Amino acid sequence: MTTNYFPRARQPSALALQAEALIARYPDLSEHEVANLVDIFPYVSILDRGLMSADPHLAEKLAAFHRDHGRKLQAPGAALIAFLAFPTLVAVGVLWWLFA
Repeated sequence: MTTNYFPRARQPSALALQAEALIARYPDLSEHEVANLVDIFPYVSILDRGLMSADPHLAEKLAAFHRDHGRKLQAPGAALIAFLAFPTLVAVGVLWWLFA
């Protein structure tokens, strides 16, 4: 079986590179490095996360990281509220304007 190599369409962000470097060393991380990884991981793009999970060198370590710290990796609540509040307010404003 042959393996196809598809080059990345864009370079990974600095945050993704930092997360990849930490994941590559997991679980041999200090408490501070684990806390840093938990803090930055929700901000890594979904594309970069997918590419990390597809990398054979990182997949096992990423799975172990998710198993150990998955509960802490949820998206920040304030960002979700801000993300959903603006379109909701715009929709309410448009409906108010149309039906008022």
